[in-house]
Amino acid sequence: MVSTQTSIPVLECSGLSYSIGRKSVLKNVSFSVFRGEVLFVRGMNGSGKTTLLKSILQHDKFKKEIRFPASGTPRFSYLGHELGLYTTLSLEENLEYFRGIAGDCRPEDQIESWLRDFRLWQRRKDPVSSFSRGMKQKAALVRALLPNVGLYLLDEPFTALDTEGEIKAKLVLESVLQTSALILVTHDPNLKLSAPSRILELGDPSK
Repeated sequence: MVSTQTSIPVLECSGLSYSIGRKSVLKNVSFSVFRGEVLFVRGMNGSGKTTLLKSILQHDKFKKEIRFPASGTPRFSYLGHELGLYTTLSLEENLEYFRGIAGDCRPEDQIESWLRDFRLWQRRKDPVSSFSRGMKQKAALVRALLPNVGLYLLDEPFTALDTEGEIKAKLVLESVLQTSALILVTHDPNLKLSAPSRILELGDPSK
């Protein structure tokens, strides 16, 4: 479904290019994303999907290409391939730590609801090192969605999730889209959320 959103975009990117040595990773990439909307970023391995998210994180280097019209001062949260959890700490300790850093966070009852949906509530006091790979992924998704921000950058957020976990994760993401926007990297051409969406297809890296 294509968004009919007419408000000011949360993020606007125009003509973004990025090279590593002689290798051009991103070539003249342009898009916008609005509150309540998900932008799916797709493309072959090496097409620059992760590089695009990291460029947004390093937006100070791309002030002409990356702008945040809705707020001026961007606030976003990131989930990458590295899950960003302290494995020697419990899940509860991790969330308390990141809550202290973020400041403005989603309500505790919402976080508890997500943990229960992900079957993590009973394990919240256990060290993250004792979790399975899928449990760590779900914990990392909660960690990334904990801050109450306008934009979430998610790189393959469904990695290692079983069917039930993926269904629950989609519902969690749909709940934050009520107030925020998502940029979501995925290899799955069939991935959909019940929200307005756009698709950004990055080019063939061999060309």
